[in-house]
Amino acid sequence: MMLQLIFVLSTLISVTASCDVFRLVGSSVQLDTQEPLPDFDDLFWLFKSDNNILNYEKKSKNITYFSDYEARVEFNEETYSLTLKNLQKTDSGLYEAKVSADKVTVVANYTLSVLDPVEAPVLTHQLSRDTCNITLTCRGHDLSISSSCYKETCEEKEVTLPGGVAISLSVSGSTIICNHSNPASWKTDVLELKELERLCDDGLTVRVVVGVVVVIILIVAFIVIYRNQERLREFWRQRRE
Repeated sequence: MMLQLIFVLSTLISVTASCDVFRLVGSSVQLDTQEPLPDFDDLFWLFKSDNNILNYEKKSKNITYFSDYEARVEFNEETYSLTLKNLQKTDSGLYEAKVSADKVTVVANYTLSVLDPVEAPVLTHQLSRDTCNITLTCRGHDLSISSSCYKETCEEKEVTLPGGVAISLSVSGSTIICNHSNPASWKTDVLELKELERLCDDGLTVRVVVGVVVVIILIVAFIVIYRNQERLREFWRQRRE
């Protein structure tokens, strides 16, 4: 009895567990049945439990397609898998395969999500005037994150929204990667660490040049003031004589 109970429970879990699948609009997906299949007379693929996609009669090998699926589905008579083509967002939902003999058994269970591709992100940077601290900003659609870099050390960050849309800043080797993704696609924008080093060096050069210019201006101003004072003293000496 215990072995029979364990078998029943394991069978129940195997036929009811749902697999999450993510695909892009316009792409295809292949949905497979569990292996091995129990002996059956008919096999059904259904969408959202009550919308028939196709019916396969094993004995006669007859396939009946329903609704508008015939033009964009393929059925494999050897593996009993279903391939859906040119996916649209309206195709998102629960897909099931059921076989019938003495009883009906669920032999496949998928939750399909059809998503748009993410937008390409934009990675920007801003150099602090007085240090080599550089602020990085990664933007993608309605998401934005910022982090800071000092020379070759950058802070890595990631934000993930419900539904799996994410944006991240990471470092791989000598490359800073701004990544915008959802469960079906991702796009990146990159920046080389050498570019940040150049910005830092350029900023340092600018600060040195500005410092030198300021010193020169102060020296020139001092000389001008000193000479003017000498002229004034000479002028008043001549007046007194």
